[in-house]
Amino acid sequence: MSKPADVLNQLKTILENSSDLSYVKNVFLGYREGITQFPVIILEPMRIVESDDIYGRQELRFSVAIIGFISVKDKERQIVGDANYKGILDFENDIKKAISADRTLGGYAIHTTFIETRYEFVEYPVRGLAIDIEVRFRQDTEART
Repeated sequence: MSKPADVLNQLKTILENSSDLSYVKNVFLGYREGITQFPVIILEPMRIVESDDIYGRQELRFSVAIIGFISVKDKERQIVGDANYKGILDFENDIKKAISADRTLGGYAIHTTFIETRYEFVEYPVRGLAIDIEVRFRQDTEART
């Protein structure tokens, strides 16, 4: 059984340790201002939906936004990159590959589902994305563990 903090920390660890994301400079818990090193990933908790407890356990659905920013000055490579540059679609794919390698997040979750991806043009040369995921996990109702 897990706590929300355990699930979020494990998600951060998976993204930090993925060889597919070795080019990412930082993975942060919570939104930051003044980011100067790209690419960067931010994990922002969005909501938790709890079910009724059954035999002292309850199942939770934890929604997390995985927010990513890249900075690519080559206008032709911002969306679809090449061997030298990761475009925003490549970045999204690498994040999803890292999580898909173990949808249980090392046993902290029952399953992780990708809900939706939104793209954003911040200010040239920065592009952003937000991948909404839902992590299902169980916890002890009274102890919250």
